[in-house]
Amino acid sequence: MAKSRAPLHSMDLRGRLADGFVAGDWKGISWMRTFVMPSQPRTTRREQVWKNFPKVTRAWAGLTDAERARWEAFAVSVKPQNKTLGREGNWSGFDAYVSVNLVLGDAELSFVTQPPAIPLPNPPERFRLRNPSPGTVRIRWEPLPAGTLVDLWLIQTKPSRKAYPSKFRHLVYTDGTTGLHALTGIPTGTKVAVKGRAVRPDGGKSGYAQTEITI
Repeated sequence: MAKSRAPLHSMDLRGRLADGFVAGDWKGISWMRTFVMPSQPRTTRREQVWKNFPKVTRAWAGLTDAERARWEAFAVSVKPQNKTLGREGNWSGFDAYVSVNLVLGDAELSFVTQPPAIPLPNPPERFRLRNPSPGTVRIRWEPLPAGTLVDLWLIQTKPSRKAYPSKFRHLVYTDGTTGLHALTGIPTGTKVAVKGRAVRPDGGKSGYAQTEITI
């Protein structure tokens, strides 16, 4: 709902107008545009990630100097692997702490105060897809050590993207020791790609393995 901070018809509006427009102000200049549905909608999972962010930053503020120093050292030690961790360029201890704990919170695991053990895990090995029956895809990988999760993402590439968002959508954090996760209800003729990474309870995470298949 838009809010007016001046008499009606002043056009000094903020927010959404009915279902078709949004209005605001930028450096004293009023603007209005058509409303565009976000590519990353306000899902329950996304809202939980947003809620976790201030929790993680507050937790960082409560660390001791010694604990922060360990995170700074961890950030330096994994600098060559920043791309694997989802970041490129220089990393600070704060960056590393937030990145690790947001993933743990997303996976409904406890936050950690100590950096993950080095070496970090490798991506799931022999990561592959099978189509055992119509509309079903089985994702397989070599079983991982006890306690390790596999973070799975999916994208539909053909014949259209109507069934799924245009970017990878999160599927699940699943038990990595099983080496198996099944998807059902996928239309025949659909080309799908799946990527997955290993996530340890201490926050250590791998890069992604990725593969695709046409149903």
